[in-house]
Amino acid sequence: MTLGIVVFGAAFLVGLGLGTYTRRPLSTAFFVLGSFSALLALSTTGDPLAAASILAIVFLLGLVADSVRETFALLVGGR
Repeated sequence: MTLGIVVFGAAFLVGLGLGTYTRRPLSTAFFVLGSFSALLALSTTGDPLAAASILAIVFLLGLVADSVRETFALLVGGR
């Protein structure tokens, strides 16, 4: 279980690292994490529809989190 947490954390950090180039760090990190989760689900269940839905849900959560972060930064006056 500890190894799984470390691997998911590493995938998230790789996504954040890639996101610094796209200027959307959270959505990119969630896309990488969603891709990893979808690959994991596909390898265990073999159902491509379930893997695609996992990828879509995790990526949409990332887009929402990135939007909330930007809105909060605009309201507070930072940037």
